[in-house]
Amino acid sequence: MIRNFLKPLLSAKGRLNRIGFLHSFIFMLCLFIVLSIINREYIRQADGALTIYLYVKSLQSILLLALWTPSIIKRLHDLDIRGNRVWIAWAALLLDVHNLMLLNIHIAAFLEKIQLVLFIFYAVVLIFYLVLFLMSGSAGTNNWGSPQEL
Repeated sequence: MIRNFLKPLLSAKGRLNRIGFLHSFIFMLCLFIVLSIINREYIRQADGALTIYLYVKSLQSILLLALWTPSIIKRLHDLDIRGNRVWIAWAALLLDVHNLMLLNIHIAAFLEKIQLVLFIFYAVVLIFYLVLFLMSGSAGTNNWGSPQEL
């Protein structure tokens, strides 16, 4: 049963309707929560080292994005949009404050200066995800196949 769930989740071929996208989102959210709990417990045992936290947080972000990318691509296909728009989600990962802090602990002063730009960018990313969740897919067969059956 888990294999049947994970196989389509990891493939970027085809289309994914809103319900399927919601299911993959819930799966990723649960995985994120589990990884966050493990990260928190690991940091407690490592005396709260900030560098370790940032590395583990970055690895967590990369893992989740790698698993989440095929679902985003398939959802874009369902909207009859090319999957290369997934760069918006990747850019959100790269511009995550935790990942930027990993580059340099003193970057906090720089982040304060560009706080408005980051806010606007994250608002655009939020709108992107809202579109993915709320827009219905294209009717009938499109360039990426027929609609997903429930």
